[in-house]
Amino acid sequence: MAYAPLIFDLHGVLLGRREPDGHLPAGEVLRQLRAAGHPLRFLTNSSSVERRQVVAQLASAGVEVDAGEVYTAAMTVAHYLRRCGRPRKLFVVGSDALRAELDAMCGGLLSWAAPEEADTVVASRDPVLDEDTLRRLARAAQPLLIATCRDLGFPDGDGIHPGPGQTVARVEQALDAQAMVLGKPNPYALESVMDLPAPLSDCVVIGDSPLQDVALARKAGARAVLVASGGEAPDGPEPDWRIDAIDQLLPLLCR
Repeated sequence: MAYAPLIFDLHGVLLGRREPDGHLPAGEVLRQLRAAGHPLRFLTNSSSVERRQVVAQLASAGVEVDAGEVYTAAMTVAHYLRRCGRPRKLFVVGSDALRAELDAMCGGLLSWAAPEEADTVVASRDPVLDEDTLRRLARAAQPLLIATCRDLGFPDGDGIHPGPGQTVARVEQALDAQAMVLGKPNPYALESVMDLPAPLSDCVVIGDSPLQDVALARKAGARAVLVASGGEAPDGPEPDWRIDAIDQLLPLLCR
């Protein structure tokens, strides 16, 4: 399995996680994986941070990566809208980082619209979404609804934070529509956005969620490693391998 591209989830794998005592830190594990010849990529369903912020977060956790190796859900949505190629009146339910990524990648294709005037709505995590915005969205004329993901929560150093799923459900109810979800487990990012030096069948997805990371691997035709995250994993597709600590990747992948 030498040189297999490795696609890492972030939260619960490299961020917001403490390795068991006696095991190597994640930064050293990734250094050895690079030295063995494995290309590394990092894929997150988060759309509330820009790539440079992800790089800084990882650096603070002792993990050194290049910005070009990082892919966020915001980038995936922006890539999809740019590939569609037509002007859109857009309303975003989400963070400033999501708006910035859409603006940077889609350029003149987008104009920012009021909720009731939008022909495209992008929904992600928005803890301050209010009822007035939802009522105005309900008056929109059947806009295209895109969601970054349906994650209900994500682990961080101080516990589980609410994910975008709650916001997406409220927007779907307001619009009486089902969102097209472009983040994990949709393989769109792997198939169309990510720069990979090998076929997906040669890649390995490494994450802590059967429903997101393992399901992503299965849909893309890749292999999957499930990392124990401290809680009972929900039912979902079976991974190819299970590990309790990140350094257990070394004997698995560097044989």
